[in-house]
Amino acid sequence: MTRTRYLSVNRIAFFIAGFLLLSTSLAVSANDNPKCEPNPVFKRFAGEVMGSCERARFKALELWGRKEAPENPKSPVRPFNVEGEYWYYFNDIEPDAKGRHPGKLEVQRNFENAVRSAKGVILNASSGKVVYRIKKGSDEFWGESGCGRGGDDCSAVMHKIVRVAAMEQSVVVSAEQIAKTIMDEGKAVFYGLYFDTDKSVLKPESTPTLTEIAKWLKENPANNVFIVGHTDMQGSVEHNLTLSRSRAEAVVTALVKQHGIKSERLKAEGVASFAPVSNNTAEAGRAKNRRVEMVLR
Repeated sequence: MTRTRYLSVNRIAFFIAGFLLLSTSLAVSANDNPKCEPNPVFKRFAGEVMGSCERARFKALELWGRKEAPENPKSPVRPFNVEGEYWYYFNDIEPDAKGRHPGKLEVQRNFENAVRSAKGVILNASSGKVVYRIKKGSDEFWGESGCGRGGDDCSAVMHKIVRVAAMEQSVVVSAEQIAKTIMDEGKAVFYGLYFDTDKSVLKPESTPTLTEIAKWLKENPANNVFIVGHTDMQGSVEHNLTLSRSRAEAVVTALVKQHGIKSERLKAEGVASFAPVSNNTAEAGRAKNRRVEMVLR
């Protein structure tokens, strides 16, 4: 076999390994735990049986990896946290027809290949496990997957996964709290005004926060305000200036049309990412930067 042919076969084998882990093995085992939902990133490893699982709407996951320079093997492996929707699995691997389990290195290499075939980033790979970042559509997943039990052989597979997302703000700022922060700081910050990604239409779940803003405005008729939209650093400055202003205008429109606030008391402005309150390198920080403020004028 020529070297060129050998390399081609290797590429095909690499592609198949990753493709299998990401895209097939859909069969349901009779021994599956019915409470476990499908893995959001990977399909099953051969012989994997759904056993122990955990779900959380919002959780912090500590990972160890080369987050800043994953392509540099000499860069240090450090702990870091990611926050968002969380999945955990610890699943047995049934032995094959000859009674054998996969080796720990075999499991690690399968996940490495799967991450690469999905154009993901490997942040760390050792001791049978892989720490990774993968984008699927508009979602970004960070996690650790690999051998969960065994010596040289692996009898269980483990997954810890976070889909990066901001926490849903359930506690709404009250008119009384608005009054206090306006008095102390000259502005109030709102995270309970919701828009779809890259859109400027207020979502219905913004109503409680809008109601409290309107209540404060009605209780303080002598005060005029700026409604100021803020974005994170994703996208161009020009686009984000337009987006942040459009979102501020949507809030002004809602206050005028739905709550009867006089339009001359409100002025919409957008400042894009020029006034961050957190670091823009991670989703948790970007979520804090995406906000609307009300500023006295």
